[in-house]
Amino acid sequence: MTLLQRVASSVYAQLALIICALIAVYGHTLDVPFYLDDFSSIKENPVIFNWQGQLIELWRFSAARIIGYFSFALNFQIHQFEFAGYHIVNITIHLLTSLAVFAFIRSLLTTPALKAHPQQPYLLLTLPLFAALVFALHPLHVQAVTYIVQRLASLAALFYIVALWTYINARLAAPRSKQQIIWAGFCLLATLAAFFTKQNTFTLPIAFLLLDSIFFPYNKKRLIIIAFTVIAGLFITWLLLALMLGKNPLSLHAMQALTRETQAIGRDQYLATQMHVLWTYIRLFFIPTGLHIDYTYSLSTGFTQLTTLFATLLHLGVIGTALYFIRRLPLLTFGILFYYIAHGVESSVIPIRDVIFEHRTYLPDVGLIIATTSSLLIIATRIVQQKIAILTICLTLLIGLSIVTWQRNQLWRDPIQLWQDNVEKAPNKERAWVILGKHLIQANRLDEGIAALEKTIVSIKHENGQIEKRFSVETLLNMIVALKRAQRYDEALEWVALGLQQNLPPFDKAKLLTNQSNIFYALRRYQEAENGYRQALVLYPQSFIARANLASILAATGRLQEAEKMYLILLQIDPNNQVVQSNLQQIRDYLAQQAS
Repeated sequence: MTLLQRVASSVYAQLALIICALIAVYGHTLDVPFYLDDFSSIKENPVIFNWQGQLIELWRFSAARIIGYFSFALNFQIHQFEFAGYHIVNITIHLLTSLAVFAFIRSLLTTPALKAHPQQPYLLLTLPLFAALVFALHPLHVQAVTYIVQRLASLAALFYIVALWTYINARLAAPRSKQQIIWAGFCLLATLAAFFTKQNTFTLPIAFLLLDSIFFPYNKKRLIIIAFTVIAGLFITWLLLALMLGKNPLSLHAMQALTRETQAIGRDQYLATQMHVLWTYIRLFFIPTGLHIDYTYSLSTGFTQLTTLFATLLHLGVIGTALYFIRRLPLLTFGILFYYIAHGVESSVIPIRDVIFEHRTYLPDVGLIIATTSSLLIIATRIVQQKIAILTICLTLLIGLSIVTWQRNQLWRDPIQLWQDNVEKAPNKERAWVILGKHLIQANRLDEGIAALEKTIVSIKHENGQIEKRFSVETLLNMIVALKRAQRYDEALEWVALGLQQNLPPFDKAKLLTNQSNIFYALRRYQEAENGYRQALVLYPQSFIARANLASILAATGRLQEAEKMYLILLQIDPNNQVVQSNLQQIRDYLAQQAS
């Protein structure tokens, strides 16, 4: 055996290759800023930045996702709002999940269904590495890794795959042996961790049944036990979820409330729409072009719609094909069925406001990867005899994925470019235009920012000739900021007046009052500005901006000691805030000068 062959067959060398490849495509993402739900879940979430180390606080905020939010709280304790720390954790989770995929597939290849396969030694050497690299480098997974809050998706997938891996090892161990008990214990822990990270993992008991049915000898008694365990597991999962959220688990009303995120979409309509969404996900897996954060997606009218019926029949055809090859190509069958099972929560009858998001494919893609990579390697060995040719095919594929992923991550580093790309691909998506406008305003490209926001305003002409403008709260707030920065104060205050006429929730009204006070502050109407900041803090006491600006008002009106105390409180939340540090230092320098 040559040195190259020894290295290639070394598990440690393969793991090192996965690590190096992943770092190469994600290593430049440490400065990617917060996006979308990063603000509500982390930056503007008092449960995170005011966390006192009590798990009960996180439990009350989101019991069903407590492990994920616990990781955000720990991140804040160490890194505050510095992006790099959050990204290092996200990349590490993605790396561990890729390694878990590697270990899981190696274990699959030692099950009774595959151990006697004529190509098993070849697959054991190549498939785990190839599949893990495809998973680690696929551009469709960028959103689950580089979008900070989607750590929930990647962390849940990590626990899910570890649970499957430990389940196989428990099944392969001698019955009732110490080794089997240890593996079963780890499987239980991983399952519970998955359940308390994200709700899409509730399909895990069904995945256990799928594993046992395909890769282990048929045993009617065992399958009945497993099926009963699956049903019991799902019932216990439902019971825990309902109790965690303070609902009666036996109430039909609670079942309705806990199995939908929005009332705006019916269950049948959502399921029908998902028949199209799943094909979009599959297309993006095989042809990863047109990736973007915020999709515009039309809702299906139902299964009577011809295109929806056709899409559904195609899914059934794929599932039927997978079942047909269950004995000859068990990896293909498992991969396809796992793909649909793993989508079972987010692409079924549980309506979610946003019908499509790329991070939702992170876990299901493990199934597609197993199905496609195993089929590719098996077919390649039959068609192409030279191993170097097979290696060239795999390397070409991996290099192509790496380039697209690196470029996608590069785009995420620049919010303006990222959202400009998004509005080009989804020109009718209001939220994308609002966020693009926000980032253009932050970059002081005010005219462009205002133009972007104006695309989200709908003008309605009434019968009396009056024109009514309709806009979102986000458009309102960003328009006020833009006009204030452009020193168009009268126009900005007109927008404030429009906002005050609306019945806004406390959080949004606090933001509106803060923006109004910022205008008063610029106009040196300090008392009105102070009153507005104090009203905002009554509505939302955790507002960092309102408190920081109030401290500036106190300093500007000579109440330096009060301002100093307030700045110190702010630095407990965000110790790296340079503006607060600078303002505090100026006050201290002035007080020291006065004392001398």
